[in-house]
Amino acid sequence: MKKKLHHFTVLLLALNLTCLSFGQDQTEEPITTFTQKPGLGFEYFSRTINWDEDEYNSKMKACIFSFNLGFEIQEGFYLAAILGYSFSNLDGLIFRQLPFSVELQVGKIGGFLLGGEIKKTLITLKDFEIGLIGQFVYFLGKTDTWSIEKLNVEASVDGKPTWMRVLAGPVLIYKGYDYFYPYIFANFNKLWGTFKMDEKVQQLSGSEDKKISGKGLYGISTGAIYEVTNSFSIKGEASFIPIQNGVDLGFVIKAVYSF
Repeated sequence: MKKKLHHFTVLLLALNLTCLSFGQDQTEEPITTFTQKPGLGFEYFSRTINWDEDEYNSKMKACIFSFNLGFEIQEGFYLAAILGYSFSNLDGLIFRQLPFSVELQVGKIGGFLLGGEIKKTLITLKDFEIGLIGQFVYFLGKTDTWSIEKLNVEASVDGKPTWMRVLAGPVLIYKGYDYFYPYIFANFNKLWGTFKMDEKVQQLSGSEDKKISGKGLYGISTGAIYEVTNSFSIKGEASFIPIQNGVDLGFVIKAVYSF
């Protein structure tokens, strides 16, 4: 997992450096600014996940409440740290390597979310703006304990989920309207993680790490940014990830204040 994380970090850094270099070629003297853009956001998504070496699949649902500490350090170049709390539902996972098999049916599990985001404007063509967006988030779920009621002896399981998501791709924004900017974002959208389950039944104990991965890898998002005032804006976005025999859905609502 560390190797994969390292590869994605290098990929996002390379995208950032490429975008910065391209943007500098388009203007002889880039305008240097430093604008703080803190924001509050809510995101919901439902993803089809594979497990047991892609032999089985189930649904993962997540609700994310986030605070973005963003900075525009150069005109068209934006960096942000993401801090938040998420509830994740991974019901449907089956753990067969424990002393007694367990099917996860516990509902939402809370945990903290950390991440970062990069946005870079590449070029402006009349009323259209083309750029790149890269985002990485890491969810660290808390450890929960549940009793196994079907057995005649005292038994319990401890579970802890972790997952990561990488988003990266080009965005096309239309700026022909006043204060209202619709956009479309085509993206690489990878989700993967692990659910660790420990079981204890009297003198018996066992542990199993269930690796999960999102079934879809490519998605498209469409939304709009509405500038309520010069310093306050609201963004709404819907996302779609095509999969075999269906589509995974999600949406984002975010409020941003600039000063």
